[in-house]
Amino acid sequence: MAAVRELIRQGKRNLGLVCLVGGIPVDWLAAAGVIDRFIGAAVTMEQFGLCQQYRKAVERGKVRVEELSETALNARLGAGIRKLPFLPTRGLVGTDLIGINPNLTLIPDPFGGPPVVACRALVPDVALVHAHRADRQGNVAYEPTILWPDIGAMPKAARKVIVTTEEIVDSEVLRRHPERTILPGFIVDAVVEVPYGAHPTSFHPYYTYDTAFHLEWVKAARDDATAAEFLHRYVIEPTDQAAYLEAVGGAATLVRIREQGA
Repeated sequence: MAAVRELIRQGKRNLGLVCLVGGIPVDWLAAAGVIDRFIGAAVTMEQFGLCQQYRKAVERGKVRVEELSETALNARLGAGIRKLPFLPTRGLVGTDLIGINPNLTLIPDPFGGPPVVACRALVPDVALVHAHRADRQGNVAYEPTILWPDIGAMPKAARKVIVTTEEIVDSEVLRRHPERTILPGFIVDAVVEVPYGAHPTSFHPYYTYDTAFHLEWVKAARDDATAAEFLHRYVIEPTDQAAYLEAVGGAATLVRIREQGA
């Protein structure tokens, strides 16, 4: 989220976004006019409802969508990682997505089985990653979670990797638990220390999502003018992460999301 806010502050435009399942960051990027393409499986804020600004941008033709299943997107990224032209999947067989997507095509199984879907390689220009800790050499470590140690295919497929992290530590700290270092420094291009950099989303086990802030955005996002005012207040005006955290409630908010996430 810290990287998303910086993209908006810098006035970036005409970016394509690759995301398996997107939520409030996709809504913000669409509302600010940063993205004009989306590749992914879904965009939703789950219990908080639809991403209204993203929905409006798609309906108005401002954002073009390439809808993929999770298996198809992982196949596209997997081919990019392996420098292959494509990888196959059966996840889309029988759907209309194959016929409308030039990056997918049905091919025969060379070993005599049923047809498979060839998914063209996808190599993002930049992957944005948030981590629990990293050292100055770009080695990135995560606390064990339910998904650990799978960080996903995105940073492995991308040409450049930018990591925001809750804290930058000495390499010796990472060596105490070497199994938690998921990304090696030689594939990371930049590391930025941003405490609470995932707010208002959750970052287990450090803190949970900020329910009140999500609800405030959901209300604002119904109208273009109030959405713009919201982004100006919380994204454009704060000059750094400390100013942003103060704007969203300061210490009281941080204590609340830490305690609820414990």
